[in-house]
Amino acid sequence: MTALETRGREQVLAAARRLVEERLIARTWGNISVRVSETQFLITPSGLAYETLRADQLVLVDIADGSYHGPVKPSSEKGIHAAAYRLRPEAGFVIHTHQYWASVAGVAGTAVTGFIHPLLGKRVPCAAYGLPGTKSLRRAVEAEMAAWPDCRAFLLRNHGALCLGKDMEDAFAAAQALEEVCENRVMDAMGEPEPLPVPPDLGSSIREGDSFILTRGGVSRRYPLAGTGLPSAAALHAAVYRGGNFRQVVHGTGWETLAVCGQRRLRPYLDDLAQIAGADIRCVPPDPKHVEKAIRGRNAVLLRGAGALCAGTEEGDAEAVRVLLRKGCAACLYAREVPRCRPLGEGDARLQRVIFQRSYARKKPSC
Repeated sequence: MTALETRGREQVLAAARRLVEERLIARTWGNISVRVSETQFLITPSGLAYETLRADQLVLVDIADGSYHGPVKPSSEKGIHAAAYRLRPEAGFVIHTHQYWASVAGVAGTAVTGFIHPLLGKRVPCAAYGLPGTKSLRRAVEAEMAAWPDCRAFLLRNHGALCLGKDMEDAFAAAQALEEVCENRVMDAMGEPEPLPVPPDLGSSIREGDSFILTRGGVSRRYPLAGTGLPSAAALHAAVYRGGNFRQVVHGTGWETLAVCGQRRLRPYLDDLAQIAGADIRCVPPDPKHVEKAIRGRNAVLLRGAGALCAGTEEGDAEAVRVLLRKGCAACLYAREVPRCRPLGEGDARLQRVIFQRSYARKKPSC
């Protein structure tokens, strides 16, 4: 192993931690790579959590054809990274994120223009939609990189963003600049959010066998799953647990979620929400019978006037659902202001949900 490769492995692990710390990704939705020679780059693997990622689990990939060796499978977006290194000889580091504001801005499907930024210039192109990990998405991103050789940040419609840099710091600076630019664009279109009534505190809970511990206002109490006469918040949590094989439930009350929870259902505009929460998110009255039915086959349910309940099968998964639901709701709100903007096709959304559940849910995916 060369000194450059050893250093590259250290940099990718540092970048993985930094992406999480700076909230440019939720959990491990995204991928990172570093050029280690004229012909190869290192990339994060598919299906391994960043929290426990080791240097020896990073995958060495050939720039020319995307081939790799060894038992660890690279990120399914390795083709996009390979294209970046082929088309941009100056690029030494690439990060693909699902960062909040860039993801939201990308649902418009159009380039961000009309601004001047010292790092990004006057344009952020937007690649056409393609299913994650497919040749269609890779070709769409390649086309934008070829058409705009001076651009170093790209939106991926209904998906996320891609940022290039000469090194790790340079790529992160581009991602942060992109987030600032996209927030300004989205908020200019949406305007300041209107004040909304404060929802009831439904707390968070953890299941333990046939009971769960509900924490509200700093106070924790145990309740039986099949109990009757439960307090209203506890009854709603019990309904979620009866509706699916969940270990944890959290209450989502972000302004984006509250602004959307009055509609009949939320069809995802972003594919990470479709994967982790469901091909559609139902909105129902905060009543246990409605909640139990609406959560089946999903990891979130919107409650009219009360936010959302988000569920996960492992510790931390419910929080990831809450984060992605907030972003997904913001995308829905922004789409109302964007002409000809449509949510994911129902077929695509359902396909991604099935693939996620079968291939990634137990592995905490990295792409």
